[in-house]
Amino acid sequence: MKQLIENIKKSIYGPTYYQELLSRPASFSWKYYFAFTLTLTIFLTITLSVPLVPKVHQVARDLPEKFFAYYPDELEVRIDKGVASSNVVEPYFLPVPIEFKGSVRPQDSLGSLVVIDTKTPFSVAQFGTYKSALWLGRDQVAFFDDNGSIRIRPFEVGMNLTLNENVLRGFEQKLRPFYKFAAPAYVVLIFLGLTIVFGLKLLYLLFAAVLIFFLGRLLKQRWSYGASYRIGLHAVTLPLLLNMLLSFFYLPTISLPFLFTAIILAVVFVNYKDATPVMSTPLFSEKP
Repeated sequence: MKQLIENIKKSIYGPTYYQELLSRPASFSWKYYFAFTLTLTIFLTITLSVPLVPKVHQVARDLPEKFFAYYPDELEVRIDKGVASSNVVEPYFLPVPIEFKGSVRPQDSLGSLVVIDTKTPFSVAQFGTYKSALWLGRDQVAFFDDNGSIRIRPFEVGMNLTLNENVLRGFEQKLRPFYKFAAPAYVVLIFLGLTIVFGLKLLYLLFAAVLIFFLGRLLKQRWSYGASYRIGLHAVTLPLLLNMLLSFFYLPTISLPFLFTAIILAVVFVNYKDATPVMSTPLFSEKP
């Protein structure tokens, strides 16, 4: 860990470190990147999990009863061979839950979360008058996606289903033993999500390496594309750390790709501006 911290410092500013970098095997840079991002992933997973895991426990404990308090006691929906029906006077509206009202945008103008109308044929105009997020119809479900477009999902012809409070409570009872895994699953999802994010940075560096390559020419360095990519594996250290620090203070992260790239190029420039020209070999020809 001590050596990793030292390499992190030098990857931010270490002209001698950078000048010696290309004389080292390619595995050195790959090991550095994976060790650095793994350390960030573990650190971020812990810091994000500590305040949120208790909330996940709370949600897993309270959500079922909140759902059943919301679900109408009398409501029963049946789907028989792909045809839906209900035991209530239609159209029947389920209001937007109190917990969701703060997240509903004013422009959405939702009067209800779900409308059940198995008697009226579907039409876009009729759906608009209902001002609902989802319409359960005779043989299909219609809903708005994130882009505001209407999606329609027809029921399968052989579909048979009954939904009422007793059925839903029975299903919830079967799920209850798994609630204790909600928090661990949340932690795993954070870890996997961060791993994917840092993995995608390797694809991003394919582009950044081109710019590093041309910056090297301006600095009179004779880097190959592979060597430029290796330099990027180290130069990306500072913008990744800045992203992490800014997120802790709830400040805007470096979401603009050009700003992220500009910081990488600045790190390369500062560390190589006084370097003597160095020839390097391609990335995939270097032996570990």
